[in-house]
Amino acid sequence: MLPDKLLINLRILSKIQKNGRITKSTDGIINLEQYVLYKGLKRFIYNDSRRQSLFEINSIIDESEQTFTHLMNNKYMNPSYHNTTEYLKNMEIINLLLKELSEAKIGIENLKFTYKNDQNIISQIDIAIIKINSILKNISFELEKNGNNVIQMNKYADDEN
Repeated sequence: MLPDKLLINLRILSKIQKNGRITKSTDGIINLEQYVLYKGLKRFIYNDSRRQSLFEINSIIDESEQTFTHLMNNKYMNPSYHNTTEYLKNMEIINLLLKELSEAKIGIENLKFTYKNDQNIISQIDIAIIKINSILKNISFELEKNGNNVIQMNKYADDEN
């Protein structure tokens, strides 16, 4: 099962526009920054910095990777289960997670415009994108290697946007 919090966070990341920002999580769910007025003051008061945003992003990426590992190690991914309902459900979840992570990558890339004058943050964003690309490629490879039904997997693994 795909954790709701992870799915919500990936969807929020995918909605980051150029020059957009995320704010510190509440109950484990990040927020898109909505209010332009006093945003600097609010970020200062709540210690909601660029580094905190990158920490949140990296936590979501790490949770995605852990979820993929759990799903890939599920007994239903064994070839003897390939014609079962459980296998198909597992593959649906994997495909959903691949799609959401791929779309989140686009939102994370948009943060490069927001922080274009901060090369340290841009470098950290680049590393986060590299991690996402690696996860997408590794999952695609594992699925193909094990003869799993690869539904649009290569689309996500090859997307280098």
